[in-house]
Amino acid sequence: MKKKSLLISTLPLIIFTGCASTPTPPIQAQEKTITHEGKEYTVGGQYDVDRNNLQLTVNGDPVMKGSFPPYTPTLNLASEYQNLDISSYCYFGSVLNNQGGVFGAVAGAIQSSNAKSGDKCDIKIAGEKVESLFF
Repeated sequence: MKKKSLLISTLPLIIFTGCASTPTPPIQAQEKTITHEGKEYTVGGQYDVDRNNLQLTVNGDPVMKGSFPPYTPTLNLASEYQNLDISSYCYFGSVLNNQGGVFGAVAGAIQSSNAKSGDKCDIKIAGEKVESLFF
């Protein structure tokens, strides 16, 4: 009888533990094709919310990776791909909104007033903006 009651009392704990550990799948940006000096490149990316990790790709190759610093919605990344200087300026409003509490509410209000509430990365080639990825 004690074994049965022990099993019944621990079953909800096992179920809730399993639910809590389910990772959030990364947010994917829609891939976009750009043309630069007669060559086509496909840019894309993903943001892992659980790990606060952003990865941007060119032709499927991960070329830029980074994480947002605490309480900072912007991230600048730069790299070289096939002798091409490629960089990005990323603004992720969700980074601040996910802080929660009073800080998250205030950050959300400020972002809305500045029309910056989405998650996006501007992709630049040789310092010139060529495309925006939305997450």
